[in-house]
Amino acid sequence: MSTDRELVDEGAVELQRLHIFSVLLEWVNALTRSVIPIAVLYMQNRDRGGRIVALLGAAVLALTAAWSVASYFTKRYGLSRDALIVKSGVLRKQSRIIPFGRIQSVNVRQSALQRVFGMAELRVETGTSGASAEADLSVLRWGDAQALREKLVSERRLAVASRPAAQALAEQAATDIAPTVVAPEREPEPVVIATIDVEELMVAGGTSNNIGVLIALLISGCERFGSSFFERLLLPGALGSPLEALGAAMSSVWVFGLLLVVVVLPILFASWLVSVAGSVVRYYGFTLERVGRDLRRRHGLFSRVEASVPLARAQAIRFRQTMLRRPFKRGELLLVSAGSATGSDGASGGAQHLLPIVHLDNVARMVAEVFPDANIDEALATARGGGMWRRAAPLSWLRQAAGSSLRLGVLIGAIVWWRGDAWLALGWLLPASWALAVLRWRVRGLHMANGYVMVREGGIARTTVILPERKLQLVELQQGPLQRLFGVATLQLTTAGSGGDASMIDLPLAEARSIQEALASRLPKAVRTRRNVRASGTPETRHTIPSPAELSYHGI
Repeated sequence: MSTDRELVDEGAVELQRLHIFSVLLEWVNALTRSVIPIAVLYMQNRDRGGRIVALLGAAVLALTAAWSVASYFTKRYGLSRDALIVKSGVLRKQSRIIPFGRIQSVNVRQSALQRVFGMAELRVETGTSGASAEADLSVLRWGDAQALREKLVSERRLAVASRPAAQALAEQAATDIAPTVVAPEREPEPVVIATIDVEELMVAGGTSNNIGVLIALLISGCERFGSSFFERLLLPGALGSPLEALGAAMSSVWVFGLLLVVVVLPILFASWLVSVAGSVVRYYGFTLERVGRDLRRRHGLFSRVEASVPLARAQAIRFRQTMLRRPFKRGELLLVSAGSATGSDGASGGAQHLLPIVHLDNVARMVAEVFPDANIDEALATARGGGMWRRAAPLSWLRQAAGSSLRLGVLIGAIVWWRGDAWLALGWLLPASWALAVLRWRVRGLHMANGYVMVREGGIARTTVILPERKLQLVELQQGPLQRLFGVATLQLTTAGSGGDASMIDLPLAEARSIQEALASRLPKAVRTRRNVRASGTPETRHTIPSPAELSYHGI
């Protein structure tokens, strides 16, 4: 493959524009971003007749329309022999050359509005971590977006296959998948790994954390129109909001029962329905496939998503269980990959959903699809903190409880100073924080076996992180003031992917140092660590930044 300096001249490449529908879509997006500022300005000037708002609204309509048209004529793209070329910019011109061999992920997304008009958005990500994709082609015809995605994926596969033999061997050593020989004229047949039916999606929505957020939003909405209803109840002090009424109703059984039936239960049920519907709409038809050495997922009822990620970029897997999913032995499986745009999948950091819901019994099988040599069945099946798991120090829960008590004490003190009668209502938080600290101590654990590190953390909700040792970039030892007092330390494990970190808190210091030395000795040559100890006795780990050649060797 050519180097970046040897790419064909941009002038020799035939560049083409996006679909004309991009003007309308860009205009709608710009207007959407302007709604809130204009609404605030209107609220401040409505007594003056709203003339300023009318003039501002007309100006926004004209400016955003002009900007959308200008963006359409200045944004163009094309394919050279070795790269994707994207030019854009109205005031500030920008030209991007993305070599095929650098492409890591090519995703096609289709919003509900785009689907009505048969359009789609194509996003191209490389190995550079950032808040957005390196190329965002919005919008193309659905068929054109699909064809361009297949072309880019195919060209990337051929570019990687044509790399020098030494580099290919180095990448193969850092990759978990046996090399796949792909004929240039044939596309690998997709192999379905997992699908999710509607019933499972309903369980996913009904047990997600979104319910709590929806409850808060619905309660906030009730605050806007519920005051007249609660005033009719003739509660003490003519309270005018659901929250104040609920507090006052605790002394009256019949009023509390009425609030429970009329307000609380409808809010809970409405939140549950919205969460279930949102999960089904977002992940309808979820299919996870292996295509050669890539993973590809497809889902969506109104808005459709087709995303792919090379398996060689996988850095870690997170299995996350909410409080509601644990009784059903279910959770979500997140794949952390290097170079993914931050939050590109709606998940945390650079992680993306491998499966939005999965049964505990299937987690080991799905991990093996990404890391074939991972053998974690026994560790996952072991009860919390079982014999094969390294535990936090016995009294570490006391340190956690002391820190929680200090923070809660300050908060409760401030509330009591503001409202002197709030002490009894908030006093239960202190023993609850101590119970939660004990639960977190019992759950927390670290397991090492067969070249993999597993870290389990959490209390009511729990997360298990699976990290291949060969993907680790930094093994760090940290100690705070209280940890030095208790003789414990935190072992911080870092990979190249955003969201692929794990922390084992409050390991005995000697054990933490032993694990650090063991892991550091097995790190790839591209990652070199050395440990220094400050005068205070705090271990400090430093690491050198790998060169680009070393990054390729490590298989990031």
